[in-house]
Amino acid sequence: MHRVGHRKQLTIGPRNFETRKAADRFVEDLLYSQPLKVAIQEPHHSFLRSLLSMHPRAKEKIGKGIDHFTVEYSVRGRRCFCLTRIDGTKTDFSFFACVQGSE
Repeated sequence: MHRVGHRKQLTIGPRNFETRKAADRFVEDLLYSQPLKVAIQEPHHSFLRSLLSMHPRAKEKIGKGIDHFTVEYSVRGRRCFCLTRIDGTKTDFSFFACVQGSE
């Protein structure tokens, strides 16, 4: 990561962001632009794989491997990214934890 003044640039997959706030905004826009419970297609699928790899508990979240991502409602009633593993199990993950976990 490079310093821009006091702000850190952030790279997620092929995308570069000037700040964490810019990354948060991009991912939040992605979260709200996707239809509910529909497998997210490329190039967003690969971006989400890269994003998830930054999660503090990425290995636990990924488990046996990722089949696909969807947007669903969390237990709190808010939109969230979910992943379905290749064994059919599902979990959600916080994109904020991914972006913050990159420090």
